[in-house]
Amino acid sequence: MRVLLIMNGSRARYAGGADEARLRVWQPYCAPGTQLEIGYLPDEDSSGGVARNYEFGTADAATRQAVLYPDRCAQAEQEGYDAVIMHCCSDPGLERARARVSIPVIGPGEATLRAGAMLSRAIGMTVPSDKSVKHHREQVTELGLDDRLLGIEPINRPIGAYARQDPRAMTDALVAAAQRLVDRGADVICPTGLAFIPVRVAAAEVARRIRVPVLDPALLAVRATETLVASVAAARTPPLG
Repeated sequence: MRVLLIMNGSRARYAGGADEARLRVWQPYCAPGTQLEIGYLPDEDSSGGVARNYEFGTADAATRQAVLYPDRCAQAEQEGYDAVIMHCCSDPGLERARARVSIPVIGPGEATLRAGAMLSRAIGMTVPSDKSVKHHREQVTELGLDDRLLGIEPINRPIGAYARQDPRAMTDALVAAAQRLVDRGADVICPTGLAFIPVRVAAAEVARRIRVPVLDPALLAVRATETLVASVAAARTPPLG
């Protein structure tokens, strides 16, 4: 199967190897036979100024660029992809994109929160900054999971350009935010901010340090995608005999 991982911005936003790093981390999550490829949103000129290099963790990239995803997903379907994964836990334009296509469109945020709800009634959610708290709280409400959410904790650590990022410092910052949620009673962590987990931070390491499960949005998104594509394919296969 061919799966397109659509970055939350144009190619320019992921300059310096950030896009290639994401593919290197995501690819091992795929089953044999799954071909994962990187795609981008239109650049600023071709999007009429909508697509810009928005600051990471502010939710601006997700909320303002959400209108670009339906067309991009439709293009992916026309190009023969079997599914699309959004590279953003805010799941920008998810429902509108799904309405445009017949292939699965997966939002890592939804996949992670729904998995968290299967495990727990006390979900702790880490987000990159104070500026993204409101958006993710609205996301939880839209998914009907308010009663499962214990709280949202911002990490509030600027990550900088990809080449200058410090994985150890990013891990420590996420651990600190997650630990604050555990201290309040959270028994599963649903992280957002894919620049943290899985690119620079390992969910398993955070889990070992805080002693509660920490979900990996990328892993969950890939597994959900493969399951749905296989289900669709089975329904289209003629019966034996």
